Formats: sequence, structure tokens, C-alpha cells
Amino acid sequence: MSKVKELKDKYGITASLVGGSLVVGSVFGQCVLSPPAETVEEPVPTEEQAPAAPQAEPAAPVESDE
Repeated sequence: MSKVKELKDKYGITASLVGGSLVVGSVFGQCVLSPPAETVEEPVPTEEQAPAAPQAEPAAPVESDE
């Protein structure tokens, strides 16, 4: 643990949690480590699951009195 404290003092390292991310800073710059974003997968309906469109009825033949 003393070695870590020496490095902290030598390079001015700071660490903090900001909004669920770990922010590490030093005299050389800073780095933000964030957990991977959760992906939400929604099921995509297939043709079998999709509602079928109503089918048109065939037109009846028209009879004329000629």
C-alpha cells in the first residue's frame, strides 16, 4: 500500500466516481472508465407472428340482361 501512496504523491493521481464512472486523473491527463451500456433487445415479429392482412373476396361475376 505504501508503494501506491508513493505513486499517488509523485504523479498527483486523483480518483473519483462521477455518475457511475471512475475518473482517474494525473499530471499527464485524465481517463474515464465507464461500465458498458446496457442494450435493450426488443423481439422483432416474424411473418408468422405478424397479423395477417384481411384478404379481399373475389368479385362475383356480373350478369346482364341483354
